[in-house]
Formats: sequence, C-alpha cells, structure tokens
Amino acid sequence: MSSQDASYQISIIEDKMNPIMERRELKIEVASQATPKRDLLRKSIAASLKVPVERVFVKNVVSSFGTNVAICKAHVYESEERGKEIEPKYIQLRNLSRAERKAAMAPAPAEQGAQQK
Repeated sequence: MSSQDASYQISIIEDKMNPIMERRELKIEVASQATPKRDLLRKSIAASLKVPVERVFVKNVVSSFGTNVAICKAHVYESEERGKEIEPKYIQLRNLSRAERKAAMAPAPAEQGAQQK
C-alpha cells in the first residue's frame, strides 16, 4: 500500500463564484499514483487557496480506470458556518478523517443513556 502523503499535482480546471450561495465552485484535476483521500485532498486545496480547511468541502472525486488523474468538485465557502448550513451532513462527514468521523458519529453520553432504557 502506498503512503497517502505521496505528492500529487492539483490544477484548477474551472473556478466559478456563486454569490447567492456565498461560495466558490471549483473543478480540480488531481494527478497522483492513487486516488487521494478526501480529507488529505481537502487540506491540499485549502493550502493552495490559502483558506482555512473548515471552509473547503470536497463534493466528489472521480478517477478513471488506468489513469493517474482524478477529477473532483469542491466548494469553498466564505465562512465555515455558511458551509455547514448548506452542505448536507453526509458530505460534511465524508470530508473528515476516519478518526474525526468516528468521533462525530458516536452518540453523546446523554443519548446512550436514553437508548439503553
């Protein structure tokens, strides 16, 4: 298994501003040995655009068989709150690392007590 911190090239194919939704809609081409994980891709996009990672949401990553190029769509919001308001919960969860996702999906202690009764 190859390491995920292997370098990959990010190039923006399309960059649209959507003032109604208060976000930038990006179409990005990613060249790498393996399809990058969303959380790492999210951090790379945030670093290249010089925005906080909390404002970046990777919508999808599509790679073609036999190529080392993946096309992904990402939204970069003007504020973290606006992104959490608009993006569906499942997209927010997909953009977290495995450990963060597990912690976010674990029920709160108060809920656990209610379920056991």
